[in-house]
Amino acid sequence: MLFIEYDVNTDGEIELVALINAVEEDDQDPDGEAWMAWRATHEDKGMGCVGVSRADLAAMESTEDSEELRAIIEGVILNDRATKEEVAP
Repeated sequence: MLFIEYDVNTDGEIELVALINAVEEDDQDPDGEAWMAWRATHEDKGMGCVGVSRADLAAMESTEDSEELRAIIEGVILNDRATKEEVAP
């Protein structure tokens, strides 16, 4: 499972931190649930991390256009952030 880690500064600007391929030995965590649970133990409680859907991953892998790749990643992050901010207390 591919995850995107990102930071959001006080001005609301988003910075890509890392792309993480969270693969367990023997495919014990194919959906990345265990990795995400571990990630949620960090200071930001997992707010700055999102799993990439199979469809988005396929789109990322199929493009050679850097602007299209950037747009896909930005879309994943913005959708994740909007969802998490709706739920956050």
